[in-house]
Amino acid sequence: MSSPLKKITIAQVTRGMYVHKICGKWLDHPFWKGSFAVEDAKTLATLRSLGNQEVWIDTDRGLDVPAAAPVAANAAVLEPAPAVAALPPHPRTAFGDDIAHAEAVRDRAKAVVMAMFGDARMGKALSMDAAAGIVEEINNAITRNTAAMLSVLRLKKKDDYTYLHSVAVSALMMALGRRLGIDGDELKELGVGGLLHDIGKVGVSDAVLNKPGRLSPLEMASVRLHPQIGWDILSRESAASAVALDVCLHHHEKTDGSGYPDKLPAAEISRAARMGAICDVYDAITSDRPYKRGWEPAEAIRRMAEWQDGHFDRDIFHAFVKLIGIYPTGTLVRLSSERLAVVLVQGNSSSLNPIVRVLRALPSNDDLDPVVLDLQESDDTIVGIEDPTAWDLHIPNVLRQ
Repeated sequence: MSSPLKKITIAQVTRGMYVHKICGKWLDHPFWKGSFAVEDAKTLATLRSLGNQEVWIDTDRGLDVPAAAPVAANAAVLEPAPAVAALPPHPRTAFGDDIAHAEAVRDRAKAVVMAMFGDARMGKALSMDAAAGIVEEINNAITRNTAAMLSVLRLKKKDDYTYLHSVAVSALMMALGRRLGIDGDELKELGVGGLLHDIGKVGVSDAVLNKPGRLSPLEMASVRLHPQIGWDILSRESAASAVALDVCLHHHEKTDGSGYPDKLPAAEISRAARMGAICDVYDAITSDRPYKRGWEPAEAIRRMAEWQDGHFDRDIFHAFVKLIGIYPTGTLVRLSSERLAVVLVQGNSSSLNPIVRVLRALPSNDDLDPVVLDLQESDDTIVGIEDPTAWDLHIPNVLRQ
């Protein structure tokens, strides 16, 4: 009797199959179950984002490969098999591939942060090696496509906020660091600092962190303890850098001296902490929280510009604006040609003229053939920002295409 287990390439996987095992190290993919059914398009897309890799499928628990497509090996012989012709994956743009890759990194990073917060709550030592490893992955994803990585981290659910906020600040810190000319170990230290900047929130009750209404003075005082609590936790880790400790303790300081916990004057706030303050505030105000809906990125940038005097370092904030753009990736815009388009990446020289993908005709809302348009080289211009829900558009799905 032949084994129901077969090794095939990821490109051959279809919905309805049952994955018995993904070849390679389990830390190299975002699936935290050893075996699972491929039941939906998202699971399939995440699998395919792993690229040229192989999996074992169980044909007793799911679909088999079509008869015309030979498998890579039979489970009875666990030896490398000759390469086989792979079925072409579902068509997707290069940007869509980068989005899928970024989503896989995001999911792995979230799991690492959750584990570290769990260890901190139990008084255990933190796995600084795990933190460094996932920061390396985030950095590589930023190198691959900064806009893709930052866009998938902006969109998070309320119950994911604490963990994905840490991942987002890490990515923003490294992307901003690159724009400021920082590289090497210093850049990665910024990433670890961002990843662990809120570790002290393990000392604040969930009821306070998730309260839908205004905090009482006592509750606010408890929240303001989290930088010191975080510093106390990190100071016990010999592998925690001075940068990570500084970002953790001082990311709520303000340049006018009104921040906390130390009310530092501007001259005493490090560059890393100034960067942390900007990245932390931006991700916080663009994320949905229990007590409010997040602002659109363009609105967030406008509000932060109003606050910059006394709150942020002006030069670092201006570098951040150039990184994010006036119309960040994923913004739905109306063009002067009466078309809807989604922003993909920032233009090379102008924040007002990003590269977009045209989606719909207005006012009919009819689908158009998707065309990528560089507004710097076009007579078309952005005349406004639109709410995707008003046009029945799901931006993450649009960007994955």
